[in-house]
Formats: sequence, C-alpha cells, structure tokens
Amino acid sequence: MSSFPAASIARHPPAVVLPEKTSVHNALKQMDAKSVRHAIVSEDGVRLTGIVSAKDLLNLLGGGDKFASVQAVKGKSIESLLAAPISPIVNRRPILGSVFSPIPELMGMMSRHDIGVLPLINEDGTVWGVLSERHLFRLFEAQQMFVRVSEIMSAPLISLDVRASLLDAMKLMIKNDIRRIPITKGLDIWGIVTVKDIIRFLASPYVDALLEKELFDYLLNVNVSKIATANPKTVDPDLDLSDAVKIMNASNIGSLIVVSNGKPIGMLTERDFLLKLPKLRGVEFMTDVNRNRVLVGRIHF
Repeated sequence: MSSFPAASIARHPPAVVLPEKTSVHNALKQMDAKSVRHAIVSEDGVRLTGIVSAKDLLNLLGGGDKFASVQAVKGKSIESLLAAPISPIVNRRPILGSVFSPIPELMGMMSRHDIGVLPLINEDGTVWGVLSERHLFRLFEAQQMFVRVSEIMSAPLISLDVRASLLDAMKLMIKNDIRRIPITKGLDIWGIVTVKDIIRFLASPYVDALLEKELFDYLLNVNVSKIATANPKTVDPDLDLSDAVKIMNASNIGSLIVVSNGKPIGMLTERDFLLKLPKLRGVEFMTDVNRNRVLVGRIHF
C-alpha cells in the first residue's frame, strides 16, 4: 500500500513536554489544557526521557501498581500523591517510531504493541512529535466498508452504576485496562465517563478548592455522575462501520456504545478499528495519497 509521511498527520511539536520534577497535579493540568492523554518527558525538550500517560496518573491515584512505586511519598494520601513528582511513574522504555517511517509501518507497530501513542524521533534521536490513534482514526474515509459494527466491537460491556464514585470508576479502569466506562441507571445507559473526563475533573478549580479546604476524602468519593457525560452516542451492531466513522468524526469522540433492541451490548472504540479491522478476513486497506485518507473495505468474504 502506498502511503504518505507520518509528518503529514502527526502532532509537531508534542503538545505537552514535562520535566521529571513536574508534580502529578501540574501534569494533569497541562494535559487537560491541551486535551491530550500522553505527555513527553524530557529535561531539555529535545532528548526523550520517557512518556507519561493519563492511565499512568489514574493508576497512581486509584491505587494501582503505580501507587506502590511512589516510595518517596509519605503517607501516600491523595494530596501527597498529587504533589509528588511524576518521575517514579514515567515509562522510560516507550515504543518509538521514526518520523520518516510510512504510515502502514507505524500503524502496524501500534497494533502489535497495543499502544495508543507513538513518540516520533528524528534521525539524530531528538523528539519530533507524537502520533496517536486519534490521528490515525481521522484518516478513515466514511465510505461503505462491508463490515458490521458487531465484528470489531469490544464485548461484553463493562459498565458502572450511576451511584458509583470517582474512585470506583478509577479502580474499574485500572482492573480492566480501559479508559472509558458507560454509566448505567437501572437497565438504561445514562452516560459515559472517560479518562479525559477524570483528568478534566482533577485539573479543575473545583478540585483546587477541595484541596485548599483539605477536603481530601471527599475528592475521590465524588459521584461519578458529576464527572461523566450524559446521553452518550450509540450505534446499532448491524450498521456498517462507515456509519460509525461518520458519527465519531462528526461528534469528535473516540467511542460509541453499541445498543441492540434497547440493550447495551458492547463498545466500539478507535482502537478497535486499528487493532481488529486489519485482522478480519477479506478486509483491505488502500491509501489515497492525494487526500491523506485510508480507504477500508471487504473485497471478499
């Protein structure tokens, strides 16, 4: 498949670059300000030390394995964790790509390693930018693919009751290694909470006020409905994936809840497109170099 360079779609320079001494709370604020889930870690902004992700920060604050790695934090209370430097949770051996590599090669790397972001490096080893699954998803042309939503959706659906707390949501994300959770009210879908929603909340002036008033216990016990987005977008499992692409692009979202006969049965995400579509029998990828688009379709069954 012919291709176009990564530089034509990737982010340059990286949206957020953090020195290791950056506090967890400051990292959350900077990532929220740029609406990203990953930050390059570098002392000089040129040479990469590693990367830190929203999932790393959530893992730390929600009591995952990153929590145990922060040895320097006395008492490990939430206020101490937010004030701690990011250095202990930095991924110092991230998968790297070359800015000169073709898009199919970089897509393959992200698929093999099941990662959502790839730092792109110049020939001299300096950081050029970042390629994310969102950048790749935007390449998909919303033309008929002859592939149903149900063929690549993630199931069964992992959900959380509307009465749950922020900490409940964080623990469920950590346990299942996911970053989106539909919120239910009885048998109905009420909303959805994402790792970006959590970052936005933790970076908000509201949380600053809670910390100033030393209402630390209340912070993680806040009701998830205060953070989640109500009335999330849904899709039918029998629809062609092109319809899902149209909805996701028009709404600038990375996932859809799959609903059949009024019952939520699964989730369709950007990563499902990137990881599962290439593995389906008869599906081919073709690149429209002139338009920076990837055409996907099943050419035989």
